Amino acid sequence: MEDKGLSFADQSLSLNSAEDAKTIVSAIEKCPCLVFFNLQGNTLGIDAAKEIGHALAKHGSHLKHALWQDMFTGRLKSEIPIVLEHLSAGLLTANVRLSELDLSNNAFGPIGMQGLVKLLNSPVCYELQTLRLMNNGLGIGGAKMLAKALIDNYYASTKAGTPFKLKVLIAGRNRLENEGIIALSKFFSLVKTMEEITIPQNGIYCKGILALSQSLLQNPNLKVLDVQDNLLTVLGAEALANVLPKLKNLKHLNIADCLIKSKGALAIAEALNVHESLENLDVSFNEINGESGIILTKALCDKINLKEYNINGNRFGIETIDIISNTLKESNKDKTLGSFSGDEGECSSDEEDNDENAEESSRTIDSEDCDISTSYTDETADLMKDMAVGEVKLVKNSTDIVNFEILVNQLMDIAGRYQNSNDKDTLDTCFELYKTAYTNATKELKFVDLTNLLLVKHGLIKSEDKNFQLRKDVGRCLEVLKVAVENKNVIPEPSRCILSFMLKKKYSFQ
Repeated sequence: MEDKGLSFADQSLSLNSAEDAKTIVSAIEKCPCLVFFNLQGNTLGIDAAKEIGHALAKHGSHLKHALWQDMFTGRLKSEIPIVLEHLSAGLLTANVRLSELDLSNNAFGPIGMQGLVKLLNSPVCYELQTLRLMNNGLGIGGAKMLAKALIDNYYASTKAGTPFKLKVLIAGRNRLENEGIIALSKFFSLVKTMEEITIPQNGIYCKGILALSQSLLQNPNLKVLDVQDNLLTVLGAEALANVLPKLKNLKHLNIADCLIKSKGALAIAEALNVHESLENLDVSFNEINGESGIILTKALCDKINLKEYNINGNRFGIETIDIISNTLKESNKDKTLGSFSGDEGECSSDEEDNDENAEESSRTIDSEDCDISTSYTDETADLMKDMAVGEVKLVKNSTDIVNFEILVNQLMDIAGRYQNSNDKDTLDTCFELYKTAYTNATKELKFVDLTNLLLVKHGLIKSEDKNFQLRKDVGRCLEVLKVAVENKNVIPEPSRCILSFMLKKKYSFQ
């Protein structure tokens, strides 16, 4: 029965009017058992959606899988909530109970979420098990709306006698950031049925990972966790490492490109020593040194279900690569190993010493970042205590509080006059201002705030202020920032690490 339904996938249909929708309406009317309905790769307007909604109301009672990816190309954002409302009305009339809803690759943002919220809050989604929202441009606001809708669904469905049991949430490339994942983590803690959480490329930092990690403790059936290309750092890796042993069913773990570094890798390795069910592990591009890479590899040798192991793009060199390869070969797991084509080569001893110092320093800074000033503060504090990540000794603010926004604006006013690498005067002045800013930021426990301010002002992360506009001379400011980051004596290492990471991401897409 699950294989019955209709697919109009990737037909590039432009469905504007009721007339345009006739072919699809006719197919729905003739389908005796519409279990899946795939409209992926077409574009759906308001009038056409209304007609399709009417058809679903009469003939869609068996629908379980609404596969509606990439369905709004060329549409105004204001149209999208109305389209979703028309489709939802049909499903509600037909008393549909969806098990899967896929709206990926529809860049509807928070505006489109308005229509989706109504659908998620209806009985249509009381039995939903899989929700795919990949690349929807939700942002923090949309993520909070989604979290609230899922929580409301849980309470409403429980009251109706059919508790919401979502198993899969795929929400990568949505700019969720810390606030968004913290909001969603509250839902994860509530529902307790998650089996897959896939949230790559969302600008999530340490405190978001801490909140997520706490929620994972309430979801022991988790099988897939993908947080690649977020900024976990060492503390985030340790947070995950502390919950891994309790996730007995975890099969796929992707923490690639998360800057967990060598100590984060060691924490993961220790956790995996008691973790038996893992099938896939991706720790590529994390600045892991050879010693930690070997220890992590040895932790996998007794994993009888291991199928894929990606440790590419780290700092090993030929000798360490040979040791890793031979270690896996001895345990008949050499076929699980991916390529080493992106290996950065063995670190010099000086580089490893700098990394070790940076990781120790980042513990304090990241812990400060994880002091969440929201309703999640107490829960995260408890989590940090349980995880034994160390205390942060708070320092009282100076009586002369520095306005960092004014200071950064002054810095960028000067940086905006930068000409080229021979412009030593501009660079020296900017370097002094960077040092002054970070000295005061450290005293006032505003280190992370300053780093985030620099990221926003330079266009490296999105501002939540709708009125914010980048400076016209931001290109020159970015050049100065790049030079400052490359100079190890200007910006403290933990912040320099983050700024470097975001600069590389920006310029890799140009």
